[in-house]
Amino acid sequence: MLAETLFVRGNGVVLDHGNGVYTGYWHLSELSVAVGEQVTVGQELGKVGSTGLSTGAHLHWELQVNGLPVDPMQWIK
Repeated sequence: MLAETLFVRGNGVVLDHGNGVYTGYWHLSELSVAVGEQVTVGQELGKVGSTGLSTGAHLHWELQVNGLPVDPMQWIK
């Protein structure tokens, strides 16, 4: 897991789900987890915010498989 601040995306968390699957959560106002921490389903990762180059509070959520962005709607059930 990665928990850091980037200029454009602001505060964020990246989770490694294994098998080349990663999810990113960005523009958080605060982080609730730390690098290397094991997280569980339903655990809070942070608070929605407007950090980085953002004009309002929102969550930027992304999904990558083998380093390529994919449509997350395919994975939501």
